[in-house]
Amino acid sequence: MTYPMGSTDQTATLQALLDAAAAAKTSVTIKPGGYRLLSTGLGYSSNARIYLQGDLYNDHGPLVGTLYCLTNRTTGRLSNVTIQGQGGAFVGSTSAPDAATRKGLGIVATDGFTVDAVETDGPLTGFGMEVKNSTRGVLQGLKLFSGANVAGADGLHFFGACSQVTGSSISVSSGDDALSFTSENSESTNALMQRISLAGLTLNSDAFSCIKFYTSTTTGVARITNIQLSNITGTITQGPTGCPLMMENVGVAQGCSIDDITITNADLNFGAATQAGPTAYLTDVSNVTLTGLTLRGRLQGQFLRAIRCAGLTVKGEVWDTIPGSSMTDLVQLEECSNYNISLVVRSATGARLGSLTASNTGADTTIRYIGITGA
Repeated sequence: MTYPMGSTDQTATLQALLDAAAAAKTSVTIKPGGYRLLSTGLGYSSNARIYLQGDLYNDHGPLVGTLYCLTNRTTGRLSNVTIQGQGGAFVGSTSAPDAATRKGLGIVATDGFTVDAVETDGPLTGFGMEVKNSTRGVLQGLKLFSGANVAGADGLHFFGACSQVTGSSISVSSGDDALSFTSENSESTNALMQRISLAGLTLNSDAFSCIKFYTSTTTGVARITNIQLSNITGTITQGPTGCPLMMENVGVAQGCSIDDITITNADLNFGAATQAGPTAYLTDVSNVTLTGLTLRGRLQGQFLRAIRCAGLTVKGEVWDTIPGSSMTDLVQLEECSNYNISLVVRSATGARLGSLTASNTGADTTIRYIGITGA
């Protein structure tokens, strides 16, 4: 954010500019300035090339059209969209009424997209950037800041039927989940999310999750699979709540699945969270591989708690940076099968306290509590 928000509504003027560029099949530049979007958000078209030098301010509430600054506002699918940040940002206005949900950029129902060097700024009370039911995309050089410690203020949110997306050099500071992959309502019924690969991530959340995978009971038989994340740092920065890594397949009873997830070289910190709970929490997921994993801090809970998980591999280190918790319950496995856990246990200073290993090629029918003694 560079420019203060102007006093007049620029929605119609900017939409006319976007529409004219689409008709002429030319690119469009949002020039330096602070543009107020009061009526609703802006809509892009197929083959759009949009260069953002100015700041777009989301100043519309939840009951007047779309919630994004910019998105696909048609009822159909679009293709070949490029959005290039050139110093401008998608910004949330400070004049939000109670319960207003304001989002930044929405890549919705779009096949073939590139989002490069885009920035968001707060207070955005909704997603900074959402990729929703979209395919074949490239994300790079993103800086997503929400500026609002509220539920729903995710940084980068993948929703529903997304596939074939790659990304790199992405920095998030969010109010809610920094990076999330979800199928959670009727808009993602029976959706398949797959083949997403992101690397070079800084994922800080005020009080929720650095990384979250989630399905709900209202989304039919949805599946989230073949997701690869690497070279990550993340922290819970304010609290009081927080779970740096969360995978919850709540829709398992109707056939939802979260499987084939690989996270490599991730350093995740419980940070300022003060609510008791695990650092990593997994339920009803399968074929999850976490290697080069470092988990820091926990409060009266486990570093890793896994419930009904199959095909779980976890290798790395845990750092007990929050004192006062038992060392005999560092990992809790509840009715899990085919797992291989190998962790070095360290103190807050990095001194090695011990190690723990656990494996089973069959299935447990009870809860296993795993820790070390003598520390």
